Amino acid sequence: MSDEQTFPPFPRLPIEVRRLIWVRALPRGRIQLFAKNVPWEDWRLFPPTIAHVCREAREVVMNHAVVRGFPTARDKHNETWFIGSSDILELASGFPYPLSNPEPFFASAEALAINSGDFEGDVRAVIKDLIEGTRFHSVKVVYLIVDQISTAYWPKFRPDMTEKDKGKGTILDLCDKSDMRKIEDYKVWAGYQEMAPSIPRREDVEFALRTSLDTTIMEELQAYQDRMALIHPIGTNGPVTRQRSRPSTVLSQDHPWVQQQWRRLPEFRPAILVLGWT
Repeated sequence: MSDEQTFPPFPRLPIEVRRLIWVRALPRGRIQLFAKNVPWEDWRLFPPTIAHVCREAREVVMNHAVVRGFPTARDKHNETWFIGSSDILELASGFPYPLSNPEPFFASAEALAINSGDFEGDVRAVIKDLIEGTRFHSVKVVYLIVDQISTAYWPKFRPDMTEKDKGKGTILDLCDKSDMRKIEDYKVWAGYQEMAPSIPRREDVEFALRTSLDTTIMEELQAYQDRMALIHPIGTNGPVTRQRSRPSTVLSQDHPWVQQQWRRLPEFRPAILVLGWT
């Protein structure tokens, strides 16, 4: 095969195949940060490169992205292009936020990232929303960030990042083999540069993290069950009445209802956040 980066027969492929190829070309692992007191324009995601290729590719991107703009004096076109199926929504410093309708982001996100040190704040709030089904209907995995590392050299290990995205960082899953290989490659390279980065290992953080997580989930399941017991609609031939005194059950982790609710929750995985600047 030649080194030429073109494929002339591409337009002759069936449109369904072309669209699948465009979807596969979408960027993956970008981070959209939601945080109080952080300038939105500094953390917005730019349109993927393929959005500028042709009308068909742009339509595919538009169909998969939440595109929102928050005009400011600095930049009147500061739209963010968040792709829920491939980008990561990072929730920080006081979720939920007083933004103008953030629900489209919450509804489309398949991956969240939260600081694992905030089990009484952001983590608990997200677990409560997941249990009640009020937000995050598409989430499949929640990354619990156990550490944050800043290094000017990380973009060397993310060649897929555009120049505009290089400062926004990478989530590395401590349970994922390919991510662990990236960490080991970085540590080897850093060793040659006479650097000794301290990166937590899965076995060092997972037990304590799982203990805190299980405790929080059980507490929120009990609280949800208690609320349902106090205010439970009873259907009658007349108006719907509410029962206020039905006693709730003290739940255990092996209770059938608890097991059923637990299976509805996404995976929770320990991760690190690497911030890199060029």
